[in-house]
Amino acid sequence: MKIYCTNPNCRYPENEVPDEFRNLRNHQQRYCSSCGMTLILKTRYLPLEQIGWGGFGKTFKAWDAHLQQQCVVKQLQPRNTNRNPFSQSELESIKKSFEEEARALRDIKHEQIPQLYDYFELPAPSDSQEEFRKELFYLVQEYVQGETLDKELNKKGRFSEPEVVQDLRQLLNVLKYIHEKRQVIHRDIKLSNIIRHENGTLYLIDFGAAVKRKLEPKIPVEQSMAMGTPIFAPPEQLAGKGIFFSSDLYSLAATCICLLTGRNVNELWNQNRWIWREYVNVNDNLAEILDRMLSYQPEDRYESAEQVITALSGQTSLNLNSKPSGAGEKSQRENQRESEEFNYTTVRDRTSFSLRVNRLAKKLFLPIGLVLLGSAIAFLINWSLHPPICDFQNKSGFSCGEAILIPQNPRISEAIFADKIRGSTAFGQGDFNQAIVYFQKYLARNQNDPEARIYLNNAKAAIAKNPLKIAAAVPIIDDQLNGSNDIAEQMLRGFAHVQDNFNQNKGIDGRLLFLEIVSTGWQENKIKQIADAIATQENILGVIGYYTSDSIQEAAPSYDGKMVVISPTSTAVRDSAFKLNNYIFRVSPDNSAAAEKLVKFMVHQNLIKTAIFYEPNETFAASLKTEFEKVVFNNRRQLINECQVIQSTTEVLNCLQQAKESNAEVIMLAFSDKVARIAATLIINQSENITILGADTPYLETVSQANIPPNKLRIAVRWHRSNSANSKFEQESVKLWGTGDVNWRTAMSYDATMAMVEALKRTQGNYTRQKLYEALNERDFSADGVTAKVEFNDLGDRKPLPGIGVLVKVENNRFVVDKTSYN
Repeated sequence: MKIYCTNPNCRYPENEVPDEFRNLRNHQQRYCSSCGMTLILKTRYLPLEQIGWGGFGKTFKAWDAHLQQQCVVKQLQPRNTNRNPFSQSELESIKKSFEEEARALRDIKHEQIPQLYDYFELPAPSDSQEEFRKELFYLVQEYVQGETLDKELNKKGRFSEPEVVQDLRQLLNVLKYIHEKRQVIHRDIKLSNIIRHENGTLYLIDFGAAVKRKLEPKIPVEQSMAMGTPIFAPPEQLAGKGIFFSSDLYSLAATCICLLTGRNVNELWNQNRWIWREYVNVNDNLAEILDRMLSYQPEDRYESAEQVITALSGQTSLNLNSKPSGAGEKSQRENQRESEEFNYTTVRDRTSFSLRVNRLAKKLFLPIGLVLLGSAIAFLINWSLHPPICDFQNKSGFSCGEAILIPQNPRISEAIFADKIRGSTAFGQGDFNQAIVYFQKYLARNQNDPEARIYLNNAKAAIAKNPLKIAAAVPIIDDQLNGSNDIAEQMLRGFAHVQDNFNQNKGIDGRLLFLEIVSTGWQENKIKQIADAIATQENILGVIGYYTSDSIQEAAPSYDGKMVVISPTSTAVRDSAFKLNNYIFRVSPDNSAAAEKLVKFMVHQNLIKTAIFYEPNETFAASLKTEFEKVVFNNRRQLINECQVIQSTTEVLNCLQQAKESNAEVIMLAFSDKVARIAATLIINQSENITILGADTPYLETVSQANIPPNKLRIAVRWHRSNSANSKFEQESVKLWGTGDVNWRTAMSYDATMAMVEALKRTQGNYTRQKLYEALNERDFSADGVTAKVEFNDLGDRKPLPGIGVLVKVENNRFVVDKTSYN
């Protein structure tokens, strides 16, 4: 196979090496036959294909021989004026700056930004040109399988308006994260730096501009190669002045008008003004938003990505006089002086009805404005007297039908998805009958979409009047765990299944179930704020959802004494380290049940020596580890090794080495979903004859596809389809989703919603939060579940009735129930 030399001055970079180097473990180093440069970077990264180049260096698609996966290697070299060599002190300063900036990039943890795995420096060959002598710098990042938007645009010609709006929303949420949470400005947003993953998720790539700038310390800003791509860069960036968060918004808007028109940015700028509207007709609101983002002066643009998100939702309460914010080339203190703190939510909430009328009057006061103004005032008065059905109308991360929270699946055509967009638009306008028509049309061609199914039932509930409102909290990736919303959709299928049945049967006294979807994301710092917002909305009677034990623990205080929450999937054992109040109910048996099943398997297989690989500071993992240790001890098994794994492949390999040296027969995995996705397959593939055990989180498609021997792996889950293939639940699933291939998260979400519905029925028409709490606490409370009744103990946790919890194994690249007697 071919490996590329990364020396920027190598004349013949292609080298041939044996194919077995893909699986190397500390093999002898290979050197470039042309220049002598080391080929295998850090004895693990094999550059296989050059996929980019520029003034700073080259980008390679590479192979990580340790992790056995693709990655991206960016090779950067310092630049000096007049090609003079750097002194030793200058090189040391550059190296320090490079490490600081690389560490900052490594700290960016977002599902739509490729993760920085590694960074390092290597010496260049001694005969290299002086400008590049001594040190070359490298960044190793996650490889995203997909296509850049410039390539996609070349194929399509242009994007439709709904497509651009969907893509714009995705990217704004990424910018919101990097600006607000990380205080990072990208500096180089353009078509070629945005990749659409195979699942439709957009990834923002190439965050190396700040690192690159540190590698040219003597070069003026205006001559910098880290200044961004000129045709997409805002004026202040091209002039070498301070840059702001709004500088990224400018580049993003330039990208959007390229997509809308199918033309190069240079063609859309003429005589010092944007002329893009001459090439395409779009909604006036969208056009005004893009024009404002493209304003020449930073202070004339939106100040933040959040403001643009709000504007896209049709809100107008934006501060036109606020100064731009952002770290830029200036100090943080300078930027604090230059930027005016702006809290949109506070301003919007405090904006009175009369002020909104006044603003609209000013906008419409034209020769024909009196008629229009009268209509506008009548509309706003009607809106005031008949507020939207949704309690969080157009608030980011909330939707009962007026907004689409889950991005378009790439397997669904634009023409089909357009009906979902039309349905959502009609819903937001209060035209529920039209929304039903569009959602039904969409679901006829894509029935496996639970979000649309919920919005369809919500529209019907709105028409029926006075619906029973429940919040459904799921971890939607608006900002995606590994680019996937699988977990959120699996939970929503369970919620939607019950809602559909309930509403088809006319609800309770004609009052139908209305679900307000709430995206909790995967960032714990947002969860309490979201819970507080839900708790203040008295129309919402209860909450179903919260995926992790960490998230329910964070949200619980907001609901204490106010309203009930039924979590489908939290399983940490309630103890001194994990306390939940009496208003939190859970339908998944806790980790003690999973631990019992896993150790029963060990006993049956006569496996004695056990190692535990665990993730520290994660509630579910800590609880599972503790419960497993108890049962291991009680069954006279031996715990011979404990090893922490966070994210590093090196940690995984070190833990495996320790387990092998200790002659472990079993490795039990106690990981969160995120770490399981990173580490589980690697552990299974590299553990030789050691048996792997786990609960819930290793239940991954990548694991099922790993060609695992039948007795290699056992995972404890709460339910599995092949355990009740002929059940009513599975038969109804086929009718609803076109497949019975649903998993334990869907089943437990179904059970949680069934418990909430049963509690509503027991209130006997007195639908209050307190009555709902009292109903769930009744001694004889029982609701029908997928395979067993839902009954709660005194703590609010599900009683461990027969039929809940099974061990699964992999057979023919699918998870199946282990039907041995111990299970």
